[in-house]
Amino acid sequence: MKFGQKPPVIWHETKELRSGYSRLNSQISRLVLLDNLWQQKTGNKAKFWQLHAAKAGIIYVKVNVPAARHELLLKEKQLIKELNANFDKPWIKTISIVQ
Repeated sequence: MKFGQKPPVIWHETKELRSGYSRLNSQISRLVLLDNLWQQKTGNKAKFWQLHAAKAGIIYVKVNVPAARHELLLKEKQLIKELNANFDKPWIKTISIVQ
């Protein structure tokens, strides 16, 4: 669209805005936010706890050091609570460790 040109669609109600917002956009935004939060909440442990994937309320974390694996298991509930506090609806249910 050129500067000064009228937009092709003019919205009059919020439901018109929501209809164009896809579920995929919502999921991508949630994953980007999760990635940033993971770095903040885990701090220096992020180098041992690598966020691998997220699907259906399960976060998959790659952990190579046994001591770090044990520490993640101990802090799992607290970490889930801290992460979910930053989303409009809590969606993280558990953390699964992958090799």
